[in-house]
Amino acid sequence: MRNTYSLNEGWIFKKRDFSLEKTTPKSTSEERINLPHTWNNEVNNNREEFSYQRTITISETHRDDNLYLEFLGANSVCKVYLNDLFVGEHRGGYSAFRFDLTELYDWSKENVVTVFVDNSQTKDVSPLNGDFTIYGGLYRPVNLICVGKDHFSLDFWGTDGIIIRSEVKEDKSGVVNLEVHTICASDAVVNIKILDEGDRIIHSETIPSDQKNVAIELDEPILWDGQESPYLYTLEATLQKNGTAVDQIKKTFGFRRCSLTPDQGFFLNDKHLRINGVAKHQDFEDVGNAVENQHIEKDFEIIREVGANAIRLSHYQHSQSVYDFCDKEGYVVWAEIPMMSLPDREGVLENATDQLTELILQNCHHPSICFWGIQNEIAMDGESLAMYQAVNTLNDRVRALLPAALTASANMNEVKNNSPLNFITDMMGYNLYFGWYYDSMQDLNTWVENFHTENPQVSLGISEYGADSNLAFHSDDPKVKDYSEEFQAIYHEQTYPIIKAKSYMWGSFVWNMFDFGSSVRNEGGTKGKNCKGLVSFDRNTKKDAFYYYKANWSQESFIHICEKRFVNRDKDVVDIKIYSNLKQVSLTMNGIDIGTIEGETVFSFENVRLQPGENKVRAYSDSYEDVAIFNKVDAPDQSYIFVDPNPEINVKNWFTQERGEVDLFPSNAYSVLDTLGTLMENEEAWNVVKESAPDIAERSVPGAPVTLLWVANKMKNYFSEEAVKEINNKLIKITKN
Repeated sequence: MRNTYSLNEGWIFKKRDFSLEKTTPKSTSEERINLPHTWNNEVNNNREEFSYQRTITISETHRDDNLYLEFLGANSVCKVYLNDLFVGEHRGGYSAFRFDLTELYDWSKENVVTVFVDNSQTKDVSPLNGDFTIYGGLYRPVNLICVGKDHFSLDFWGTDGIIIRSEVKEDKSGVVNLEVHTICASDAVVNIKILDEGDRIIHSETIPSDQKNVAIELDEPILWDGQESPYLYTLEATLQKNGTAVDQIKKTFGFRRCSLTPDQGFFLNDKHLRINGVAKHQDFEDVGNAVENQHIEKDFEIIREVGANAIRLSHYQHSQSVYDFCDKEGYVVWAEIPMMSLPDREGVLENATDQLTELILQNCHHPSICFWGIQNEIAMDGESLAMYQAVNTLNDRVRALLPAALTASANMNEVKNNSPLNFITDMMGYNLYFGWYYDSMQDLNTWVENFHTENPQVSLGISEYGADSNLAFHSDDPKVKDYSEEFQAIYHEQTYPIIKAKSYMWGSFVWNMFDFGSSVRNEGGTKGKNCKGLVSFDRNTKKDAFYYYKANWSQESFIHICEKRFVNRDKDVVDIKIYSNLKQVSLTMNGIDIGTIEGETVFSFENVRLQPGENKVRAYSDSYEDVAIFNKVDAPDQSYIFVDPNPEINVKNWFTQERGEVDLFPSNAYSVLDTLGTLMENEEAWNVVKESAPDIAERSVPGAPVTLLWVANKMKNYFSEEAVKEINNKLIKITKN
């Protein structure tokens, strides 16, 4: 039988100084570490190659076994050597993979494993870019697997050799379609058992070891029914030779049916289920992406509290522990590959197809995964025929591997209603930030109605929406981009009801459940973080907006007084806002009764007078209560006000008596106000972009709908205002035809 040994301890981590021909790195820095490990944190966002090295000594009892080195995640390109001999390379940072050491292991000595991990920008490995930190490292466990010569294959796309595809037929019977991969003699057999949740065997059969496919039918199996009943079966496959078990695989799976309609949304087992979802990245403050089970458990504890029924696991393959949690707790999952940019460049589509294949084959037994995402915001740099063909290729790959699966895409606001990108996948999500990045919150309503009117055949939902907030900033008159906790709350109060009211949409995913690392960001008083989370990066603080969704989704009764961190108030009277899922809320101030309000979700007590000094507020209903302290002060607390030291470029500030709008942006010449697509149409103008902003030029494709100024603002960590002015001065010298 197979034995799995952890190799998480005792690695020497080195910063590389090397030539490609030498596998022993020269060390410029060196430390002993245990896995999981990343070299990235909030002050170190290095994207380069480092090495990990340790010795392994395998017991003589495994001399006749096959030996595999297993990596559950290494970001992004991983090369492995054993005793200076090249073992293999894996290109992709989020899936499991293994290398066969059997012929390379030297039984006469200690063996040295050297692993080079590189998270540098590549030309082909997705994600090519993204608004999240591309952490480097061996950030998930590494194992040594010793297994007999006859075993379930460990070389098939990082799987364990058993692929489970279950389905539910119209007559309510269930079918378990097994794909079996073995490496063994022809006289071996595979015994297959299916066990229910009580560990009772409900089916058993034996097949020849070379039989690749088998279909097992069960009469009316108990369905995996989301949070109502997340029922799981166990498959036990045992490889036997001469009556002796030589290898075994156990894994859970479930039966469920998923469907979508463009006028009613999502159905689970033919019952309508509105997607009340949150999105999450895998990282956690202070540990980056090197999370362990306690971090994952904390995340699910918080998601459970908010009352969500679905999770978008963004923007890449997450660990098996995460999908297992989703299975057990009944969350509907959107899983996806890190396809954030799809230029027509050699290797990009091939690598994306490989990552998609790994995602599906390693995870298709999870009943929680109802949607398979193949692209996110790839049109940011423009659309092209090659892009449409590539997305169709990825969609076809899902169909080939999982014929009954629902495919999904996430587009951005710039993608027009009639774009071919809207008609490829089964499920269409839009990442919309009306009222934060553009227009007003109420414009979302108009956009959704127009899209549905023009595309009534599309199953539409909102795959992202949100607003950043910094817990340090507060305002009694919150405005967009003040980064206050109060504006984030108002944003969700006004945006979610618009989404909720659209019965034809499948639902939405809040962006994001937690603040997360984003090395490209430096805004709102924070560096290296995207702060759209309902909960802080360290998971210690639930923002007010968290409780807004808890009031909408959770069955757990509670009362929450908003703006508790906005302690110092200079106004004589204030409005006190309460979030609750109770039907009425009462309020006292300094022990004096203020009143009782009946309603739902949001309760607002207006014009409550503050006394000088400390004021104690108590909100209550039956046995539930919350308290807050507000201090009446003489002047506004300046620490609550965000002052942007690096504001976005406002070209109106460029205007002077000598140079007005006509001079800076003449109508007959190019400028930074032109779209990338327009600039690409003129060779001279595009050469200016390529010389002055090569990172932008490299990712752009014909027809890119965003302006050069918009992209420069998104990348303001890399482009000073003076640099953008200089680009503009060069462009306006080029006359438009």
